[in-house]
Amino acid sequence: MSKDMNFYVLVMLLVTQTLIRTSEEIVEANIIQVWSAPGSETRLPCDLAASVPDVAMMMWFKDGDRMPIYTVDFRNGPPVHWAVAGEFGTRAHFVLNQSDPRSAHLVVNQVARYDEGVYRCRIDYNDSPTRNYRVKLTVIVPPDSPRIYDPEGKEILGTIAGPFREGQDLLLSCQASGGKPPPDVSWYRGGERLAITKDGSVCQIHLPSLSREMAGTKLQCVVEPPLLQPQRREITIKLYLKPQFIRVTGGGPTRAGHERSFVCTTRGSKPAPNIDWFINSQKIDSALTQVEVEGELTKSILTWRVRREDSGRQLVCRVSNPWFPAYTLEDLLNLEVLYPPVAQISLVEPKEPRLLREDEDAVLLCSSYASPPSYNFTFYKGIEDHLIRDDPIGGISVEGDKLILRGLRRHHAARYRCRAWNSEGSGLSEPLTFNVLSRPECSAGSVVQQLAGAPGGEVRARCSVSAPSANDAGPLRFYWTYNGTKDVLPIPASNVTVMGATSTVIHGLPSLDDEDDLGWLACWASNDIGNQREPCLFRIMPAALPEAPSNCEIEDEFLQCEPGHDGGLPQRFILEALEVRHHDTVQGDESTMNDQGISGRGLSEAVYRASNDVTPQFALDALSPGRYTFLVYSETPRGRSQRPAALHSISIRTPNDLDTPGSLQTMTPSPPQPPSSDNSMALLIGASLALVLLTVLTTLCVTLVIICKKRQQPQRDPEQNTILRRSVGVSMYSGSSISPSIVPTVVVRGHRGSRVLAARWSGVIDDTPLAVLALDTRPHADTDSGHSDGELLETELTRNFGNMETQTDT
Repeated sequence: MSKDMNFYVLVMLLVTQTLIRTSEEIVEANIIQVWSAPGSETRLPCDLAASVPDVAMMMWFKDGDRMPIYTVDFRNGPPVHWAVAGEFGTRAHFVLNQSDPRSAHLVVNQVARYDEGVYRCRIDYNDSPTRNYRVKLTVIVPPDSPRIYDPEGKEILGTIAGPFREGQDLLLSCQASGGKPPPDVSWYRGGERLAITKDGSVCQIHLPSLSREMAGTKLQCVVEPPLLQPQRREITIKLYLKPQFIRVTGGGPTRAGHERSFVCTTRGSKPAPNIDWFINSQKIDSALTQVEVEGELTKSILTWRVRREDSGRQLVCRVSNPWFPAYTLEDLLNLEVLYPPVAQISLVEPKEPRLLREDEDAVLLCSSYASPPSYNFTFYKGIEDHLIRDDPIGGISVEGDKLILRGLRRHHAARYRCRAWNSEGSGLSEPLTFNVLSRPECSAGSVVQQLAGAPGGEVRARCSVSAPSANDAGPLRFYWTYNGTKDVLPIPASNVTVMGATSTVIHGLPSLDDEDDLGWLACWASNDIGNQREPCLFRIMPAALPEAPSNCEIEDEFLQCEPGHDGGLPQRFILEALEVRHHDTVQGDESTMNDQGISGRGLSEAVYRASNDVTPQFALDALSPGRYTFLVYSETPRGRSQRPAALHSISIRTPNDLDTPGSLQTMTPSPPQPPSSDNSMALLIGASLALVLLTVLTTLCVTLVIICKKRQQPQRDPEQNTILRRSVGVSMYSGSSISPSIVPTVVVRGHRGSRVLAARWSGVIDDTPLAVLALDTRPHADTDSGHSDGELLETELTRNFGNMETQTDT
């Protein structure tokens, strides 16, 4: 039994010893790191892990020594401290707070490098296993002073780093050798940290493409070892800078032979730049310059005697910094030497003046040698040097120093000159003359003419054209066409005679039921340049009386009407004013009618007459106050309009009556009512009934006549069926001022009749465009038959053809 008990105790001791050793190894495996700076105070912790009465002894060992360097004995009353003899013993003492056994620690003052090592704290308990703590004390070694190196590895000894060049990439290195543990190395600009290296000895900063703002910038390298004050090294960046600004002043007009000073100012270059002057790439002697330096500004003053040949040349100032050989700044100004221009006119397009043909474009250039440059150009035409102005319709355009003639015509062939202007005066060029080869054209005033004719009769027309000489543009060739109501027919050559630039034709008119449309004659000419664009036209028309004006109005004592159809001849307008007098009507007195169908009751003879050769407009301010009836006629050499336009019983007021606006009088006022009487009322009713009966009979007769004519007339083609007819033709002269010796005719572009006519003519000449018929301003010439205009009027235009009808667009 005792043997078993001994064996059990032995096993328990072995297990306990094993557990104690494991605990010691676990405690010893956790090493506490303690850093301390040289000369400072450090604390080596040792947790008692129990109250003071439970602790027997505490001992400190260093590294592998078996002899404790410091002992605290708690067994016999108050703790007894004992330290190894020597320097360490005088600098060490143990601190114990009985209320907090965990905060127990060994204090070592004035730590030196040889104090570094691994310390072991052993705690023996009264009833518990021993505990061991390991504390590693590391004494910090400060690094060497920081050293800075440039991109080439050269150490920067002073406080200035550089010089470096603007735009250069900069790499700076800060090195702190030695030190334990390794310090943190950083770069700062002001309060901004640019780079940092932890636990290392070298920190680099990369500044790409140094800008001007980096000049004079201060950078700091900071070395920060633990528990020690940081070490700082500051440097200032020195930069060489490019020139930043350049300007040349002193330009302005200068007369030849005068001296002038030019100043070239530059700023921003470090070091001071080189300033050179050039004129048209030739360097100017530096002896003519003077350099002045004012702070950051550098000035170079050039005194130069301006010559005439310097006009327009460039004076260049060039600034360069020797540290930037590939970088320069330049500024220039054009020298202005004042003298009047020397002008010259030339044909730019086409190059050869002899090749100018109709429809081409020509460009004339006015070049000049002047200083200051010419600011204005004028062009002149003809022997008398008439000023040329812009005329878009005529194809003439003046654009600066160019005169552009678009779509050349024969009238463009002339002598041209130009004048250039500047502040010193003007210069006129020598003349330039060129010729334009053109197609034939109708002679002036003969584009459209009128002929009087009758169905079945014969007409004679003479066509004159103008064209270049046969040597330049080839001989002239003529042909005629007749445009009737149905077809465009060529006229046989046997009926045509040619003499130079004139052709005469005799043509017989067909017998037509419609006497109002006798057709047209067209004369065409051509040469080697081309066919005549627009034919010379002759309108064959019967004589007709003019129509009376219409839509007459009176406003502010001014009478105006719309003119009616002129019947093909110039018309003038006549106003007659008849005074209205009130009188008692005699029983049985019948109302009288004049030859114009105007009632004469209560009217006197015409008290005022006026005429207007242009428009039916008349001033009434010459009339005395009263009531008037106004008659407006249209009159031509053929005669007077059959009926006038009438305004009945119009009151012309005095200036005292103008306090209220007058009413507008129209063309169709009701006739004045005669004084009321039984006979007059009966007469008025009878006249009205007779007028109604006459109107009904007239309508029936006209309807029967029209139906008969339609049955007799052949079926028209669809194109003609779309053309409506009216009682009057296109007015030739309405609304324009025309001399009695001029007989013009107008056909409006776009008129359907004109389009049909042009379409028929285009069947004869493919390249002939739609004719634009303009005014014939040539006085009437005698025809080949030898009859004058008066004779034509007397023989042809006095025939009565009834109501004239012409075809117009609806």
